[in-house]
Amino acid sequence: MPPRKMFTALALPAVLTLTSVAPALGVVQPDSAPGAAAPRDKAPRPNLVFVMADDLGWADLSSGLPNGGFANDFNETPHLDQLAAEGQVFTEAYASVQCSPTRTALHTGQYATRPTNNVYAVSGIAGQAGDPLLGAPHGRPADGRSAVPTDYTTLGETLQRAGYATGYSGKFHVAGSADEIVASHGYDENWGGSQNSHATYYFATSNQFNDSVSPSLDQFAADYTQDYVDANIAPYSRGVSEAQLDALVGTDKHVTDAQTDAAIDFIDRSKDEPFFAFVSEFAPHFPVNDAQARPDLLVKYRAKAPGSSPAKPSYGALTEGVDQSVARIVDYLEETPDPRNGGKPLADNTLVIFTSDNGGEEDPVEAGADNGPLREDKGFKYEGGVRVPWIVWSGGRDLVRGGGRSNETLVNSTDLYTTLASYAQAALPAGVPLDGVDLKPAFSRGATINRDHFHHVPGYVRFGGQLQSRPFSSVRDGRWKLYHDYTDGSFELYDLEADLGETTDLAARRRGLVQQLGKKLVEWLDETDAPLATLRAGQPTRVLEDVTGWTYAEGQVTRHRRDTLTIEPGDEVPFVLPRP
Repeated sequence: MPPRKMFTALALPAVLTLTSVAPALGVVQPDSAPGAAAPRDKAPRPNLVFVMADDLGWADLSSGLPNGGFANDFNETPHLDQLAAEGQVFTEAYASVQCSPTRTALHTGQYATRPTNNVYAVSGIAGQAGDPLLGAPHGRPADGRSAVPTDYTTLGETLQRAGYATGYSGKFHVAGSADEIVASHGYDENWGGSQNSHATYYFATSNQFNDSVSPSLDQFAADYTQDYVDANIAPYSRGVSEAQLDALVGTDKHVTDAQTDAAIDFIDRSKDEPFFAFVSEFAPHFPVNDAQARPDLLVKYRAKAPGSSPAKPSYGALTEGVDQSVARIVDYLEETPDPRNGGKPLADNTLVIFTSDNGGEEDPVEAGADNGPLREDKGFKYEGGVRVPWIVWSGGRDLVRGGGRSNETLVNSTDLYTTLASYAQAALPAGVPLDGVDLKPAFSRGATINRDHFHHVPGYVRFGGQLQSRPFSSVRDGRWKLYHDYTDGSFELYDLEADLGETTDLAARRRGLVQQLGKKLVEWLDETDAPLATLRAGQPTRVLEDVTGWTYAEGQVTRHRRDTLTIEPGDEVPFVLPRP
């Protein structure tokens, strides 16, 4: 692969920056004054860059490293492939069934079951009149929004208080308004983030993006110029002619390029202090069609012969646009001297993480993602709905033990908070239960961390009118994954090591294992005070006879011995662990 070409900075207009002031109670000592060389024996606290694609599938990258060998043979992501080859990949990484709960978990460090998270899907989970259960209350208690409470100490605020400059670029979604992102969620600057779920149109029109993107990004919405194309697109292109690149000049700016401009501009202005850049890509979320793809990439993918992977030119173009976005950011880090680290490249003291917010949307009309052999896709409880690529990289070997190392640690979205706070030496908020684990030993030393992964949706998840998930809980423990369906009380058990596609349910044959994993679920539901769906009004009373063992409902665990349970409309439908 040819070496990366040096990033040529654009002359971007000046911006107003809200200054973050760490409180007097902060326990982390500030780094040396801007421009001063760090002591040779200790690097300053690292910079942090988190990049998240929207709806990218587990098998959408052209590298097989992040997904157990299921490389995509239509999409081209050479720069992400290179990050994976140089860094470390986590093949067992999880998000939530949809983007809102994932994003809330990232900002809060909590599972959705916590009352200060309480976000399970993009919208409510109550269900429809014909559904037998009524989903639990969803969203912020004050307004029901799928949004982070404004009084919660977010990851951004924790890093702010530790002296980090914090900048947000792209989709936010889990805020009540764009203003909340800066006023309440810990970001000094926000470029494009709002309460909206996606960019309904990917291009600027008359130097403005549509109203789903915060106007704060319009500063970077000017049409492509020749200098811009030469500096920011041509060096990262593969299989695109010079004429196709030149044809971009004078045309509307793509939102992926604009938010990358904003992120790099923020990093450039913030490099005299430790910084945290959260780059939340709008792509390749639907709408996915020819009108949304950058023209040079669309021409390239239209000319490609399809392989065994799903082949949709507009989806491939949007995905490679994300790849180029990451390449530009990494290139800037590699070529820019670090004033806090003796003039070494910024990359030497920067941690970069790349992932997706949920499983890919495989519908060929709406999207076109590829989750490989995984069962189902976005919105579903199975692996295809929740497993995501996860790559960590740094130019500094003390930050990431790389070399294409594959790590089987179970990772989930709650881990970002604790992990970045650990790297930043930031004090965690007192009295707040955080569900994530510190992944720094895995990132920096390649250690495998043994932990379980849980998921719980106490209601119905629908998209476009299609029912995707009924109320369920699940637990992943090593090779095993157990699901519980509250509608009919059933269990499903899969051996993911032997059956990655979840084709053979082993629950009836491995009742002892169902009991063992079910106990873990009961304990976790109790620990997190998980709400449950209730029996909908008008449904017949349910009577469960001869119940022996553990149940969870109404926030408590109960042990039964040949008891009869009566569930009236309005009562929570309990988790009932059957006898082995």
